[in-house]
Amino acid sequence: MMEIIVEMDNNVIILKPIGRLDASSVASLQSQVTKLIEKNYLYFLFDMSRVDFIDSMGLGACIGIYKKLGAIGGALVCAITNEALRTIFHLTRTDEKISMAASRFEALKTLQDKAFQSGGRI
Repeated sequence: MMEIIVEMDNNVIILKPIGRLDASSVASLQSQVTKLIEKNYLYFLFDMSRVDFIDSMGLGACIGIYKKLGAIGGALVCAITNEALRTIFHLTRTDEKISMAASRFEALKTLQDKAFQSGGRI
């Protein structure tokens, strides 16, 4: 089972999955996000620095979460330091939907910009 560390920075939820983001672990990630959305959190940063594998189900879960957040005025940014994961996001064109950042700091800045543009506040 994949471990997910949950942190906060102002009103940004930082989820740090550890291990494989695949068919066997996406339900846990989706459940975690759903519970947080129900508590009115809208801005999510996925820190993917400890994800060592992602499959189509993992990518699909990320896209589904991105769409869910977008529909309610929220945003998702993925901080991806692993070059192999960045390549997978690029080859599958997932990076055309979900904003990617090279670091947590950059991802937080992107989320702040998105919140400001939408009139929201972080």
